[in-house]
Amino acid sequence: MIYSSESLRVHQVSCPGIRNHKIDVIKKLRYLFLMIKLDRYLEPDWDEGNINHIALHGIHPQQVEEVYYSEGPFPTFAIRNKNKRGKSTEYRYRLWGTDASGFCIEAIVAPYPKYGLWRCVTAFPMSDSTKKAYFKRIRK
Repeated sequence: MIYSSESLRVHQVSCPGIRNHKIDVIKKLRYLFLMIKLDRYLEPDWDEGNINHIALHGIHPQQVEEVYYSEGPFPTFAIRNKNKRGKSTEYRYRLWGTDASGFCIEAIVAPYPKYGLWRCVTAFPMSDSTKKAYFKRIRK
């Protein structure tokens, strides 16, 4: 699927302390045709650090697990991003989905299949523009 320049709209988002901050929401979602299947056999790795971090965004670990395992009423989309750090490469997945109650969540997780784990890097409620793009995509 290829998107035209008209479909890649830039949305204005208000961010404290940053003027005229623009986020291209569709840009995040335009590679959904490259979606990957999450490894359902990996176990979540939670510690005080990542639990406290997502709590700042009003998200609980159980909600992220529901998105990861696609337990919500809508499907979970996942895209693999490659992060290079020196000679090593780490893959992270950007997830868009809903928890069991239908609350829309965007999460970044790092899978570690060698250890049988995945770790939540961050998670937060979807913005209105991301929700719009997400629901538009799942209707197709």
